[in-house]
Amino acid sequence: MWLGPRPRVNIMDPELIKEVLSNHFHYKKPRKNPLLKLLFTGLLNLEGEQWAKRRKIINPAFHMEKLKDMLPAFDLSCSEMISKLEKMVSAEGSREVDVWPYLETLTSDAISRTAFGSNYEEGRRIFQLQREQIENTIKAVTSVYIPGWR
Repeated sequence: MWLGPRPRVNIMDPELIKEVLSNHFHYKKPRKNPLLKLLFTGLLNLEGEQWAKRRKIINPAFHMEKLKDMLPAFDLSCSEMISKLEKMVSAEGSREVDVWPYLETLTSDAISRTAFGSNYEEGRRIFQLQREQIENTIKAVTSVYIPGWR
């Protein structure tokens, strides 16, 4: 697929995804806006040895046993969201519902419970600030152009 003047490859086959993630030294990430490198220093923007080192550090958090321990928190978050949706729909019969805000809250709630031991409501302000930061970063990245940087 083409994204403007640049070709992109989207991989959907799990085996091919595994191949790319296992042999990360053979596959290079596309060049990004240099402003992104300054703003985002996480795993997605790293390459080579830096990527391997960071991945090795976070990998234990995603072992199957650790994920199994998180299931009760995921279940509680899902149950609360379903309960809210059921109350809203039962009050009015049937209706169309924009579920996106509920899914955002569900994700934030699950992360809060598993990583910090509290629910989303207790950390709502932090998530709001993160959302604002992402929105501002997207605006900056899409509007700032310094000749020769791209």
